[in-house]
Amino acid sequence: MSTLSDDIRGLLKRYKVQPTKKRGQSFLTNYAVAKEIVDFAELNKQDRVLEIGGGLGVLTQQIAEKAGEVHVVEIDANLVRALCDKVRDYNNVNIIEGDALTVDLPKVNKIVSNLPYSISSEITFRILQELEYEMAVLMYQKEFASRLIAAPGTPEYSRLSINVQYYARVEEVLEVPAEMFYPVPVVDSVVVRMVPRSAGPIARDHSVFHWMIAGIYPYPNKNLRRALRIWFRNLGLERTLADDALKRLDGLLSGEERLRSISLVTLVSLADVILEFIESGAIADPRV
Repeated sequence: MSTLSDDIRGLLKRYKVQPTKKRGQSFLTNYAVAKEIVDFAELNKQDRVLEIGGGLGVLTQQIAEKAGEVHVVEIDANLVRALCDKVRDYNNVNIIEGDALTVDLPKVNKIVSNLPYSISSEITFRILQELEYEMAVLMYQKEFASRLIAAPGTPEYSRLSINVQYYARVEEVLEVPAEMFYPVPVVDSVVVRMVPRSAGPIARDHSVFHWMIAGIYPYPNKNLRRALRIWFRNLGLERTLADDALKRLDGLLSGEERLRSISLVTLVSLADVILEFIESGAIADPRV
């Protein structure tokens, strides 16, 4: 009996597509899973949807059935041909050939994608920082998704967790076993739903917040005081500045906290102290 996996293999051969690890290409082979992913996006005919990495159109068709407009970005010219054939009966699908990291992205209100795993981090931050969207339903490798949703105090809580959760609320909605793809990847995948964060702590300067996180979170298992001292030393500053920063927090942090345990709201307060140092000239402005 022919299966969707057999169909995928046949289509890849027909369109001369050789999946590569470099592009993180694995193609979903289960229509029921595709439908479930699209259902999580709660689409209607007023929605303008972006799909990144359209592949062979398994998700694209499901999206096109429910949304008003669908914009699909695909870098592989042969897959673009396959997509054009796949959606030729739909008049609401626009296929954009190009690199999702560099092409102009259309204005949409929702994103639904099985993201190319090789660009997971870069494209996620492009979505978070550049697009005005209501909801994103995105598939990632399981380990990466675990870091996106990680809470303070867990082993997975990291620089990635903080920077993503600064912009959005993230929840896991579906686990997809590796055997649902061709070629079969070495790990399972997870679908998450992201909604822009409309409440909670916001730093006085976004760029300073992310600069600070990049400076201290290479040392996630160290305590805060030690991480600050290392960062300031790397900047050519006196290590005593770490103690000054902690004092300005008025007891909010002692400095003995492990970085993996510190909440977003507390990190925002610390970033605002760093901004005060920049404004006073104690730290050179990284924005200039």
